[in-house]
Amino acid sequence: MNPIYLTAAILLFGVFPFSECFSQNYFITLSKDSIACRQINFFDNNAQGEMIDFEYVNKENETIRLKKKEIPAIQRLCQDGVLYLRMPINIKKPDGYYRYGKRMVKGKINVDVFDDVTTSYRLKENFDGSFNQQGVMKQTNEGLYIRHVSLPNGNVYEVAGLKALKSLKVIQAYMFDCEPYKKEYFANPKYQTCTFEEAVYDYNQMCP
Repeated sequence: MNPIYLTAAILLFGVFPFSECFSQNYFITLSKDSIACRQINFFDNNAQGEMIDFEYVNKENETIRLKKKEIPAIQRLCQDGVLYLRMPINIKKPDGYYRYGKRMVKGKINVDVFDDVTTSYRLKENFDGSFNQQGVMKQTNEGLYIRHVSLPNGNVYEVAGLKALKSLKVIQAYMFDCEPYKKEYFANPKYQTCTFEEAVYDYNQMCP
C-alpha cells in the first residue's frame, strides 16, 4: 500500500483501534431497528459485500443463525467493543456495493477502515520471460482498501488511493483550526512518521 501524506510528510496508512461501543453487543438495521444480544458469533459476506451468513446469541441465550435473505440489512454491529459498519465502496452511491469495515478512531472525527489488501513479492521477470538475476523483487498488491473519515458537520471523505490527496487537504485544514493541535503538529517530529489514525486520535484528545 502506498503511503499518503498530509502535505508536509505526515501520516502513513495504518490502524489504531479505538471503538465506541465498549462491551455492549448489538446490531442496528438500515430501518433503524436495534437488537441487543449476548454476543455475535460471526458474519460472512459474499464478493459484493452482501451478508450471507450471520449468527448471534440473543438476550434469552438462544443461538440464532440467519442466511442470505433471512438476514436484515445491517447498518452496524458491535461485539465486545469492536464496531463494524456498512461502508459503501463509493460514498457518493450509498446504495451501491459495500463492505463491512471497523471504526478505528472515535471522537469529534471518526475513522472507519475496511482492509483486505494482501501483498506478494515475486522475482521480477525480464522481457524474454527469464528472471532478474540481481534479486529484484516485484511487489503486487491485491484486494480492497477503504478509509472513510467523518467530520462533525456530517461530511464523509474517502482517504485512500487516488482520491486521498484532495480529501486530506480538507481534513487537515479542519484539524489545523484547533490551535493546540496545530502547534503540536509542527513541534512534534512524531507526526512525520505516525499513522493517520494516530494523528486523528491525538486531535480528538486535544480538541474534543
